[in-house]
Amino acid sequence: MNSKLEILKMIEAGKITVEEGLELIEAAEQAELIESETRDDEERYSFEETAREELKNFDIALVSCKLNIERSNVDDIIIELMDPKTRELVEKPDWLQFYEEENYIAIKEKRSGGFGDLIDFFKDNGENPFKSVFINVKLPMGTVVDQGKFSSVSGSISAIGINGIDLTFKSVSGKVYLTGIKAQILQGKSTSGTVISEDIKCAKGQYKSTSGRLKVTGHHISVVGKTVSGSIEFDGGDELKTAEFSTVSGKIDIKVETPELYNLTMDSMSGTLDPSGFAVVDKDISGKRRVNVVNRSEERWVKATTVSGKILYDKK
Repeated sequence: MNSKLEILKMIEAGKITVEEGLELIEAAEQAELIESETRDDEERYSFEETAREELKNFDIALVSCKLNIERSNVDDIIIELMDPKTRELVEKPDWLQFYEEENYIAIKEKRSGGFGDLIDFFKDNGENPFKSVFINVKLPMGTVVDQGKFSSVSGSISAIGINGIDLTFKSVSGKVYLTGIKAQILQGKSTSGTVISEDIKCAKGQYKSTSGRLKVTGHHISVVGKTVSGSIEFDGGDELKTAEFSTVSGKIDIKVETPELYNLTMDSMSGTLDPSGFAVVDKDISGKRRVNVVNRSEERWVKATTVSGKILYDKK
């Protein structure tokens, strides 16, 4: 049976919630993607180390392993495999596949478990049926990742101080923690886990979670944040040009250095709008609240929408 159809039937029967169904759909898609990409490949990379000043593509797709990637004082790219509890080095398991081509490194989890194992994992509240490892990737200080994709179904993902052009970090139920990253495009996503992006310098940041919290600080020229029920916290610098945030029921807290210089659009069906004196809140006969200021700048915009949550806009 098609896994997505099975999930929808489970939701309809009341066996799982809609939120749990979203997690399962994301997990099934991730597992299917990993399987399709590794099915016909042969293992070609011995994993110890490789020297390279620039990585064109860095692709890590995991099921349950935790991942950390960081810039470090090393001469070569080093990949360490550790026990997730003791942090002692371990041998590479058969189900963890490594690949290397010119300017390309990939790490994939190729599991024998099926869709039923994923359902059991989420229904057991995190009792992981899969043996797992902690993957620690160290990059030389001069390394720039041209395109990096880092994902895990249930494991957390962290990245520290790396430089890149187009970077994506995604976990279904695990936490995504990013700090000190410099990039042109930076994406952080988690279905139910928290996404924290601190001390960031990027041209375009995109952050998304269904029920987890988003916390974003640093320097963005453009930033987008979306959740369904999770809260959003944003603390931005004066280089910010456009910011757009939306949630259904979560709280949105926006702080910028010069809030009086931005055009401001805020909408709420039944929640609260608090522009901290930097704009006037209008309320129509249906109870919908709105802020609309369009005459402060030609290029600076802050937009925030919610159905029932609260939106706060203030000076940092």
